[in-house]
Amino acid sequence: MNNYIQVIVLLVLVSVAIECITPTNKFEDGLLRLIEKCRNDDVQSLPFEFPSLKRLRIPPMMFNYHGYRMSVSETKVKGLEDLSVQKLSASPVNMTMAMEIFVPTLAIRADRYHLQGTIMYIFSIDDKGVFKSNVNRLRARANIKFGAKENDTVVTHLKLDYSVNDIKIQLGGSSDTVNGIANNMISDLINSSETKNRLQLLIKQQANRYLRGHTPQEFVEIVSRI
Repeated sequence: MNNYIQVIVLLVLVSVAIECITPTNKFEDGLLRLIEKCRNDDVQSLPFEFPSLKRLRIPPMMFNYHGYRMSVSETKVKGLEDLSVQKLSASPVNMTMAMEIFVPTLAIRADRYHLQGTIMYIFSIDDKGVFKSNVNRLRARANIKFGAKENDTVVTHLKLDYSVNDIKIQLGGSSDTVNGIANNMISDLINSSETKNRLQLLIKQQANRYLRGHTPQEFVEIVSRI
């Protein structure tokens, strides 16, 4: 077997290993099926409201970074439908879930950004335009604890962590120099603890909205039947 064929075989085996997780209970099996339906945009068949990973949108955001201020309009995210679940452990008794995922590439676009600041205390920046970004080789880990609030299932604890190897930013209304500053700024911001905390809060709020109307026992039963 030549080196080329060996590489192809290795890639196939790795991709299969990523996708072939053997669930240890019906809850885990249902969660994997739920993720698959969200990947395939088959959310209409679900017994409760859940977002499609093909049409994910992030609300407008504002950032401050070493004297630079940047606002971004609603952001469209593509590529989450290509995610693979590398690890999954979920307990219907303890209402806990731990998961690791890998996403090859996220394509991010906002129709408008506004960047303001000063370079070297001399040159002022006041740029506007279209924001585009590719986030490559994203690995994320989440630990979740579910609980009850009256008759609703809620996320009582969420710990999110992730790593990104490669981020490329393109600001449509800016020079190469400003784009270089933006790449450094966004890379630092994405990996900062502040951004991770904001994402944790956003995901928790959205999850609680989707889980509303079902007790924890009902939630487990619904997921286990998917």
